[in-house]
Amino acid sequence: MNNDSIKFKQVLKIRTYRKKVDARYLDLVWEWEDEFKNLLGISFNYITKIDDYLDKIIKRTGINFSSLFSPNCYEFMWEMKARLKNHVYNRHNLIPNIVDFHVSKDELEDFYRAYSKNPFILISNLEVLPFLQENSFPKKIYHFPLSLADRYRISPTTQFEKKYDLVLVGRQNPVLEEYMKLYSEKNKDFVYVYRVLKGEASSNGSQKDMSFDYYTSKGEFLGNINNRNGYMELLRKSKIGFYSTPGIDGGEVRTKGFNYVTPRFLELLACGCHVIARYKDTLDTDFYKLNEFCQSVNTYYDFEKQMDKALKTPVDMKKYSDYLENHYTSKRIELLKNIFEKEKIKINITNC
Repeated sequence: MNNDSIKFKQVLKIRTYRKKVDARYLDLVWEWEDEFKNLLGISFNYITKIDDYLDKIIKRTGINFSSLFSPNCYEFMWEMKARLKNHVYNRHNLIPNIVDFHVSKDELEDFYRAYSKNPFILISNLEVLPFLQENSFPKKIYHFPLSLADRYRISPTTQFEKKYDLVLVGRQNPVLEEYMKLYSEKNKDFVYVYRVLKGEASSNGSQKDMSFDYYTSKGEFLGNINNRNGYMELLRKSKIGFYSTPGIDGGEVRTKGFNYVTPRFLELLACGCHVIARYKDTLDTDFYKLNEFCQSVNTYYDFEKQMDKALKTPVDMKKYSDYLENHYTSKRIELLKNIFEKEKIKINITNC
């Protein structure tokens, strides 16, 4: 594609859902957007009800006229899931950054059509690039790995007071959870924190009616922790955190067989936690060097051995801090600038 022919201002903005969606699972995206906005000195283009209305018409008619309503500048947008239908953001000025790619080979033609007008595609999972290349993806794709916001930067001397042996946050791996129950029965002094989820998200993704109540295994109620700061503070109090890639132990159907590294791995390191993990070796786990921090647990014996060691051994914060320097969001901003140079897009980092 010849970018010189595009009649857009050489300016970048972030296309965001933040004024439209009330969903805690997007707090992480808001952090990435804030880092991009502040470090690049750019601004937001907010998604509105008009965008939703146009999107419904495009999906219903199959006719993509979104370029007629697109702003006169380049936009960068985090997409939580790969789309399989033509949509209002399939346009020449928008650069999509796909977080979760759950697309089977049979769905690739639909995926291709959904991104036919975008100048190029960014994808977080390194596994996906050879998969698309082997299946003749007709557009340029770049690996754009997930990151941790710079606000969580640690140093070799960072210390956290560890109050609990283990904290269970978010979706848990069923195998690790079962091993944990056996371990707890054998070790009566072992104290872990678990979550009780109350309520359900509404159909539009709102989580206002949901409550995340946390308790210790000794029966202590820690309170309702519904925000990002509370989540990170709880991890900082834990000696150990569980981690697993999403496409194993029953998750294969949801992810279409892909196994990628999620930001929780980076969060655990930034909070000074030992990591007990289950994962398959993939291009993405190799990229994040998981095996240098945690060997995948395959038996209860492995689990017990790793738990005993983690409870007695301090974390190597220098190793953690050195590693994370390559995975903060500011590093991804440098990567995006390099991609723009390759695409011969000379972005003027100022507001439209």
